[in-house]
Amino acid sequence: MRKLLATAVLLLGLASAQFSVENLKPSFAFVGGTQGFGLELSWHCLLFQLPVGEVRPALDLAYTVAGDFNGAFLFRYLYPVAEGFKAGAGLGVAVTGLNFSNTSLYFRADAEYDLAQALNVPAFVGADLGLAGGKFAAQLKVGYRF
Repeated sequence: MRKLLATAVLLLGLASAQFSVENLKPSFAFVGGTQGFGLELSWHCLLFQLPVGEVRPALDLAYTVAGDFNGAFLFRYLYPVAEGFKAGAGLGVAVTGLNFSNTSLYFRADAEYDLAQALNVPAFVGADLGLAGGKFAAQLKVGYRF
């Protein structure tokens, strides 16, 4: 059942997103939190723009210093709170250890501040709070968007 759910969510996201080189936004971040310290690669693109906010599918891959791999695919709603600051929530699937038999439903709330105005580079700082498979995770991140 979990594999079916993960496959359905992934196919729905791939079919509905408008993938193009200009629309795909990769990012790289240093993360630290309840799962340890590590690196995160993330890709997201604009699915559709609402009158206030936006919906984006996102693919996150994380590697911790302890040698753990994690992945997540989710749909995020981001709401513009202030200039350069967005907050939102997402729902999708998470894969622990990149083993698809460890797939679980994933809920995440996040906040992100774009440092582009202050530093003149596409950098950001953010925080995530998530719940996957009954396990709580929280992390802070500092990253760069390509």
